[in-house]
Amino acid sequence: MKNKSVALGLLIIVVVSLLTGCMFKKILNAEDFKEHFGALGYTISDSEESEVEADAYLVASKEDVSYKIEYYYFKEEVDAKKAYQHYKENIVKYITTDSNNHETSGAEFTKMVAVSTDEYIIISRVKNTLIFIPTTKEYQNEIDTLLTDIDY
Repeated sequence: MKNKSVALGLLIIVVVSLLTGCMFKKILNAEDFKEHFGALGYTISDSEESEVEADAYLVASKEDVSYKIEYYYFKEEVDAKKAYQHYKENIVKYITTDSNNHETSGAEFTKMVAVSTDEYIIISRVKNTLIFIPTTKEYQNEIDTLLTDIDY
């Protein structure tokens, strides 16, 4: 009886971890970011100035879209959490009207989606990395697809 209870408990933990993605959340390192977005036609820059201090900061942009995808890598996860908090607290700098903000979090990730009349803003942290994308609602589907592809 005791073995069945232990086995059932382990099975529940594994199923919940698989369903929430907690066990297999993989970060996108700087090289992967360059390769992935470069292959999609984005120009990758490592010379732009970032709003927060990071160990690596990359910006992916295209001439035919008005948004930039900002990628941050930190040696320590606590620094990524601080950067996430910075953008969350300063989201009003990017929003022109009231917004509906939705935050999701787990053991290794936190994600804020802010939607206003005109803007669509994503702040997504996975472990010690962060992606920040301030854009307009017209690019919402495109951004959602891009982030789904990289599991952010």
